[in-house]
Amino acid sequence: MKIWLTITYKVPTEPSRTRVYLWRKLKELGAVYVQQGAAVLPMTEALLAQVLALKAEVVSSGGEVLVGRMEFIDEEDDARVIAAFQLQRDGDYDEIVEQCERLVYELDRETEKEKFTYAEIEENETELTRIHKWMERIAARDWFAAAGHARAQQAIDDAEKRSGTYSEEVERREGHAIDVNLPRGAHS
Repeated sequence: MKIWLTITYKVPTEPSRTRVYLWRKLKELGAVYVQQGAAVLPMTEALLAQVLALKAEVVSSGGEVLVGRMEFIDEEDDARVIAAFQLQRDGDYDEIVEQCERLVYELDRETEKEKFTYAEIEENETELTRIHKWMERIAARDWFAAAGHARAQQAIDDAEKRSGTYSEEVERREGHAIDVNLPRGAHS
């Protein structure tokens, strides 16, 4: 049986900012709601410290928060909660896949138009960096090895490969005409 960190709360409906703030923070931590106003996380010292800090913030804003440790009696309940965590992470990974597919689609469009620019390379690099950071945040809260992780990693690899191919084509077409003394963005 698993030990869970439980967070139950009651916050005033108005103003809604405390309720929304708490919901966002729990979502960032990767919590799963088992009922309205009742969320669970795997019990770790790091998560406990973050939840206790969050509790202090919410209580200072007039909310009520109870933090505890819990163990389900029935192993099926553990399995249901773990499945809920995996489902949430799979949803996050699906978003990564969508972003990668958009990036590849955009590169394909630019290639079809024969629009090969350094500005597009920089845009792609920025987007890939953002996707990598996003993937790291998701993977950090993927405590139960959601199946979507491998699919998202493959999509990132595919997007990086496509971006690399595009960059090589820009270099092939434009590299010979570059003044090395100009800033990178000044070439396009």
